[in-house]
Amino acid sequence: MTKMEKALIACEKVVEGIEDETISTSSAMLQCSKIARLTNDEESLIWLQYEYGGYPRDKEGKVLSEAWKIGYKNGRGYNQDGAQYIFTELASELEQKIEAQQNAIGNFTTQGTSVGGDNAYIAMNNLTSTVANSTSGLVKNISNNQKRLASLRARYYEYALVKQIELTFGNIATDIFSSYREKVDNGFSELSKETILKLQAIEGKIDSDNPEMYSQALATCRRLFENVSVELFDKYFPDYSDKMFKTKSGKEIDVSGDHYKNKLSAVIEKLEEKSANKSLVGSNIIYLIDWIDNLNSLHCKGVHADVTRGDAEKAIIQTYICLGDILNMQNDCSKK
Repeated sequence: MTKMEKALIACEKVVEGIEDETISTSSAMLQCSKIARLTNDEESLIWLQYEYGGYPRDKEGKVLSEAWKIGYKNGRGYNQDGAQYIFTELASELEQKIEAQQNAIGNFTTQGTSVGGDNAYIAMNNLTSTVANSTSGLVKNISNNQKRLASLRARYYEYALVKQIELTFGNIATDIFSSYREKVDNGFSELSKETILKLQAIEGKIDSDNPEMYSQALATCRRLFENVSVELFDKYFPDYSDKMFKTKSGKEIDVSGDHYKNKLSAVIEKLEEKSANKSLVGSNIIYLIDWIDNLNSLHCKGVHADVTRGDAEKAIIQTYICLGDILNMQNDCSKK
């Protein structure tokens, strides 16, 4: 069983347990801590460690500033007399307090009590008043502690539910992408060996910790589009000798030499004419290529000190999808 699968099970325990009232708040907190650990959610793991072991204090007994902010953000904050506070009782402590206070209520009673003498009425009245005041105080404390416990319970539920949605969506996305990748990989097999080698070269660049390699990954993505545009243009326009190509909109574009974006545009337009599935593939691809070119241009000019790993990953994923869209369009056309 993978970590993600274990995390999903823990999410289910919290969500269903709180909805069905079959799990204690302290147990829900421990399951949330497990979810954070399994999903490498470091920020939430710090919060949940405080929820389990207590919020750290300085020498004067005050909760440390950063810990206070975390607690306030995660259901422990309240306002009183215009000031902001947090309560620091742990979920397990609140549960024990509520149970003890509920048991204590039964001990405050006048039942079975008898008094005699001249002051019997006064004594009984005082006893009744004492019991009522004590009971009222306990009820108030129980209500306050239950509200605090409910606030924590709601926060743990929210955390587990959001994580459950994230993980479930991630699994769906993974399944969809795996299916998509299988179809695309079959299409890639029809490309030239040089183009396929460029695809393989990207992996080594993205696994590096060197920002310069991320820039090279972007450049490789651009060259992939260059290769594919030339291959497909020669395939679909084998005898095309004109320098200019007239698009459906009437605009003429230069498809000579290294104008690979224009060549790709001409190919996509031709494929879209034949394909039964009309889409925005063309505009998406040209936008991606322009984005890659602009990012590389800024990097070369020193405007960006580094191309980030996130930039490179985005380019790679979208390059794969865009190239896959083109290849899938070819398949659609071949079936007609």
